[in-house]
Amino acid sequence: MGAPRLREVLRRLEKTYGWPPEAREFTAMLAKAKGLGPLGTLIAIVLTQNTNDRNANVALERLYEISDGLSMERLRAMSLEEIAEVIRVSGMQRQKARTIKALVERFDEATLLNEDPEVLAQELLSVPGIGPKTVDVFLLMVRGYPTFPIDTHCRRVLTRLGFIRRGERYEAIREAVIKELGRDREALLRLHTLLITHGRRVCTARRPRCGECPLSDICPKVGVDEG
Repeated sequence: MGAPRLREVLRRLEKTYGWPPEAREFTAMLAKAKGLGPLGTLIAIVLTQNTNDRNANVALERLYEISDGLSMERLRAMSLEEIAEVIRVSGMQRQKARTIKALVERFDEATLLNEDPEVLAQELLSVPGIGPKTVDVFLLMVRGYPTFPIDTHCRRVLTRLGFIRRGERYEAIREAVIKELGRDREALLRLHTLLITHGRRVCTARRPRCGECPLSDICPKVGVDEG
């Protein structure tokens, strides 16, 4: 069985889980729902690194409260130790605190909103602690730029579907998805979030519930029997 078309995957997942997801399921969406600007939302995305959205949401709420609604002036005045302590629940707090301090010192709202997306991507990647996924989530969710962020859930589900090889490079996965879906920002956003939802609820890392999967009849289940 070959890999199914992504449009069909998207159609089935959307039928199963609906759209849009609750904001609390994705910290970047929660940040936008709270009315945070581009810089505040970017900080929220940083908090999601190497943790789940539940912990990132708690860290975001605490940072929001202690910094007067993510006031950039307040964040600039806070020490690394203060920020790290506030966001401790998200893990890797010292690294994330350094990244947050670098962001508030180097970027303003106008730059994040108006800079050419490709140029902005390179500028963001030069900040220690900012990687391709963080940049892609920001560009897709805040700037509406047609890209595709890949997290562990997206990678796992796409691998089991036979769409990518195990261990495929990040950039190669992004290019393959965009090639199939085109520069359709809405489809890319929906597929990104729905693959994550599916990976959390059904196509889990261990003991995936294939009997409950809406993709079961079109999924080759690559590597599923390997643990």
